[in-house]
Amino acid sequence: MKTLLTVEESQRLIDLGVDPKLASYTDVVADESGNHYVEKLIFSLTDILSILPKEINGYHLNIEASEQGYEVCYKLWDTYHFMGATESPELIDALYPLLVWCLEHKIIKLNKD
Repeated sequence: MKTLLTVEESQRLIDLGVDPKLASYTDVVADESGNHYVEKLIFSLTDILSILPKEINGYHLNIEASEQGYEVCYKLWDTYHFMGATESPELIDALYPLLVWCLEHKIIKLNKD
């Protein structure tokens, strides 16, 4: 099971306003010249789950697992009304676009301390 985002995905979250302090991991990578190494922050599955709101205006975070993978969305309880639905064979790959969607649509706002 994949549990970490890529460096690029993690940077996208930071660019969208996620506090870098919320990233659990760092990766050391070579810079463009290949002569220096820099630390890059990496968000984990646990980090993403802690950032995503559990509820938005009556819509609850919904995660469904099947043999094919995971489907995540915000869903009104016991209805077919949902928003932000994504799916992927890996849970983190389904949650990441949902978080990006929430940030891009200003559904959630994160405060950087």
